Amino acid sequence: MAHHATSGAMPQWQRKFFDLNRSSQLMVFSGHHQSQPATGSEATQITVHGYCELDAAALRSLAHQGDFERLRNLRGEYTLVLEDQGLCTIITSPVGAMHYFYTQAGNGRSGFVHGRRIVDILSRAGLNWTWNWQALGDLCQLENLTDNGTLHPDIHRVPPGTVLQVAHGELKRDTRSAIESLGSESPDPVGAIRALNTEVARLAGEQPYLSLSGGFDSRVILSSMLKQGIKPHLITMGTDECSDVNVARSIARRFGLQHDLVRIELDDFLTHAPEISSLTNGTKTAWHWHTYLYPLKAKIPSTSSFFVGTLGEFARSYYFDRGQLGRLGDRFPGLALKRFWGLKLHRHPTFLPDEFSGLSPQFAAQLEEPGIVSRVSRLRHYCHDSFLPGLTRYYFEQRVPNFYANGIAMYQASSQWRSPFHNREWLQAIWNLPAGWKLGSNWHRFAIEKNQPDLLDFSEENGFQPQRMLRKAPPLYWTPLMRRTPYISYDRSSGWYRESALQESLTSRLELLGDLVDPATVNGIINQHRAGSDRTRSLAFLLTMAHWKQVLANRPKA
Repeated sequence: MAHHATSGAMPQWQRKFFDLNRSSQLMVFSGHHQSQPATGSEATQITVHGYCELDAAALRSLAHQGDFERLRNLRGEYTLVLEDQGLCTIITSPVGAMHYFYTQAGNGRSGFVHGRRIVDILSRAGLNWTWNWQALGDLCQLENLTDNGTLHPDIHRVPPGTVLQVAHGELKRDTRSAIESLGSESPDPVGAIRALNTEVARLAGEQPYLSLSGGFDSRVILSSMLKQGIKPHLITMGTDECSDVNVARSIARRFGLQHDLVRIELDDFLTHAPEISSLTNGTKTAWHWHTYLYPLKAKIPSTSSFFVGTLGEFARSYYFDRGQLGRLGDRFPGLALKRFWGLKLHRHPTFLPDEFSGLSPQFAAQLEEPGIVSRVSRLRHYCHDSFLPGLTRYYFEQRVPNFYANGIAMYQASSQWRSPFHNREWLQAIWNLPAGWKLGSNWHRFAIEKNQPDLLDFSEENGFQPQRMLRKAPPLYWTPLMRRTPYISYDRSSGWYRESALQESLTSRLELLGDLVDPATVNGIINQHRAGSDRTRSLAFLLTMAHWKQVLANRPKA
């Protein structure tokens, strides 16, 4: 949904909001789509993308009272859009997991156009497509964008924790850092469990579904449900031999829970590629499109909550779970961050150096050494000069509202997704835990033991003991010596990219990729993969860009 701001008298509550001091700290929310038309002399049209604890009437009442602190602190995950008489206000949650975009470069009177899909904004604003090369380089090397950019330089994401207002062409924006607002408290791992359990009970409803794997996040949610007498319907993606499937089946049998196996086939992947590309605005690489497919194929009832483990990694050292090595990095954060990000960007290159000549000069510049040095500098800045806490902050402020927000958009397309880890009290408690609780997923282990210790009787991914989950991570848990439980993945991408149907889906769109890469380079990568080299990452990126350019080519004209 996108609108141009219009002229007119400004209601008193909106004038009060718009005239707030520029230094004031305010926030905004996003989620599922709900809309209620405005009526009456003080009518305000309110659109909620996502979910929150109040209905449209209650939201409208708070808006007219000017209670924006309350609006920004509701339970839920959403973006709130208020429009009335020339003023547009967009509010995003502190987590910012519901994407919403805007531009001031439109051809209309105010130039301000906003919405959830960039193709719609392009059409309504009358913009031509042009690449944001830095954002494209981030996507290629990190699989997520950073800051508030999109793949178009004139279209921006509304940041997390933001109140953005436009009146008569003038834009004002106030943003608060969610991390900085969490504050410092005494460590309370039990309080984190209480917050999680309260949120699970609040969100469960009559017949919740749970995406259950062999990992930690979903098992923590299940432990909370079982402790509170909630019996979810389990779904797991994969095939019969997958580790996740075998663990989930064993858990389902033990606790008498219904369990469905969801199999993703190549035909599903190709059939839904255009919608996935449009929905994620070209910024979710094809390697991760299964997130859209498996809740769709599970046919989750619209009346059921669908629980996922998004944001559970906040309680783990997501980027560097290496025990005492992480603590050593905390002593020398500048050096550790430079080394970490440099190694990460070089470890799994999408394109090899001898392929750079086949890329457009602007794109190649992002991937060559000077571009990597610049990117490392930005990534260090996002970590705020600390190592383990800084990497957690990068995860929360960059990875979640860019990469995971796309996953949430895909979940939301076919389900009433819910994640209890978005709860503010849980985030507060987890942020204040020492590193020892997060290294080795020790808080997750603790929560499972306290809620439902029988769930420890099932193997963990790459665990030390094949038949159970340990109550605490053993010394050197991260080394190959201690990772004795083999893991068989659900991911079939490598084989799929050797299938002629998928290769043809890419080669038939080579002309669309002409501003990024030449056909000979693409065909060379396809042939390498067909011959046995693993170029899945490269092909997934190229397929993502090819379908995105197809979406752009098919977009409606203004």
